[in-house]
Amino acid sequence: MLEAFPDSGRISKLANSFSAPVSTTSHVMKEISNKRFVVYFTLTVLYATLIFYLSSQSHLPHAASEIEDLLHKILTSVGAQYFHMFKFIIKYSDKLEHFMLFFVFGILLRLTASHSRYFSIKNNAMLLAIAVGIGYGALDEVHQIFVPMRSPSVYDLFADAAGIICSQIFFAIGVWMYARLQNSRNRQDDRDRSECDAKEREVHALSESDQNIHRYVAGDERCDEHDEDVDRLYL
Repeated sequence: MLEAFPDSGRISKLANSFSAPVSTTSHVMKEISNKRFVVYFTLTVLYATLIFYLSSQSHLPHAASEIEDLLHKILTSVGAQYFHMFKFIIKYSDKLEHFMLFFVFGILLRLTASHSRYFSIKNNAMLLAIAVGIGYGALDEVHQIFVPMRSPSVYDLFADAAGIICSQIFFAIGVWMYARLQNSRNRQDDRDRSECDAKEREVHALSESDQNIHRYVAGDERCDEHDEDVDRLYL
């Protein structure tokens, strides 16, 4: 078989040369995905540690209390005059803090799960983020039983769960908008490519017509030369 096809070795080498860049690209993409997973996982663990630290304090740290006071002032001056919902938030500002903390936590959980190398985790990233986020919120409330001057609250857990669920909705909307933007860009690229192809075909057709005209003119010139030769013979 090898003697019948002497170029089979060259063909196999050529095929390997084409497959090598593909395998290299996939390997690079896997490495990038693994690095992103490590980064997001580290951020998620650090953020979970921050939540645990804050819930372990009988009183909020000075920086956190200042942020709480600033948020309270903003809500009072901006929203309470126009929206009754802001009055409820101001009255139960700690629920807003729980919501915001776990909203960010839900985003980090989703990013971590989405960049996992296991397809079962990737395909169920939203459900996994919701389960882990709400579970961590429940454990955090149980943990507050052992913290002086702190007590668990079902309403805090509801705020945590609301933050986790809203973060997944926000993430899904962001992914959907990004996909639509990419599709519109791809459609625009396809239109530009088709226009370029049409222009290339027009240029090719014009060049062919120019070549035909050149051949026609060259043929006339050859005919004229032949007529001149015939005239010389008769003369």
